[in-house]
Amino acid sequence: MELTVDLNLLRTFVVVYRARNITRAAETLHLSQPAVSHALKRLRDHFDDPLFIRTRAGVAPTRLATSVYAEVNGPLSQLVASTADRTRFDPASSTRRFRIALTDLGEAGLLPRILQATGSAGSGIEIETVPLDIATVANDVLSRDVDAAIGSSPVPGPVAQEVLFHDRYGCLVPEDLEAQDNTVSVEDLRRLPEVRVGPSAGHRTITEAVTTLGAGILSDVPHVEVNRFTSLARIVAQCGFFAIVPVDAFSRLITGLEGTKLLELPFASPRTGVHLISHRDAEGSSAHAWFLSTVRRALINS
Repeated sequence: MELTVDLNLLRTFVVVYRARNITRAAETLHLSQPAVSHALKRLRDHFDDPLFIRTRAGVAPTRLATSVYAEVNGPLSQLVASTADRTRFDPASSTRRFRIALTDLGEAGLLPRILQATGSAGSGIEIETVPLDIATVANDVLSRDVDAAIGSSPVPGPVAQEVLFHDRYGCLVPEDLEAQDNTVSVEDLRRLPEVRVGPSAGHRTITEAVTTLGAGILSDVPHVEVNRFTSLARIVAQCGFFAIVPVDAFSRLITGLEGTKLLELPFASPRTGVHLISHRDAEGSSAHAWFLSTVRRALINS
């Protein structure tokens, strides 16, 4: 597909595609809503396609819009970054928006620290989070759809990866479960049903532990599999399940939530490295270099 469209129109298109909402896109672009609508009209005329269909929640892209986004997003992001870096990035005056892929556990436990670190620059820098999917995150980084991602396992692909810190696993159980030495018993693990977060969240370490350290204790297949960590605590508290979770991150998530408690596992706790994932060329951009170093400062040894 040969594109001969004004760069600003394409940038508007990308922001609308990501936001799925004209009003939010206008806010991101610091434009009026009529200006965004006018830009979309010019793009619709150019492509002879509606591009976005109105929905109750905002807008939904057409098949052609999805095809255009796949073609222009990566090159456009590179061009914008290259243009911005003709002058040295100044976090104190920038209003740039950075996108980071996180699980819901990462949003609860890690994002506040990242926001404190980026906000300390005293600037108008904005942070947008997108859901992390371990199966697609490498492509998201390579296409520059996200500036960085944080996950609990390495990912395949030609991306930069580094371990920020390590976490260990414990067992989330109903608050009234009796336990000696703050450790869940093997009998309780065999007796209680298990709820587990699915593989898209990237916590592969505990799944591997099921077949090694926890062999004969934990079932290969949980009774219930969910997509997000935030639902675990209520399922455990209200339904009498147990869940194996990363201790440091999860303890921040359940602070103040009654009905559950964290116990030690009755076997050696597996450890997981929390990885910062980014484009291999990210450090070549002063803006991305600042963002990655700020994330490191916020999370390493914190």
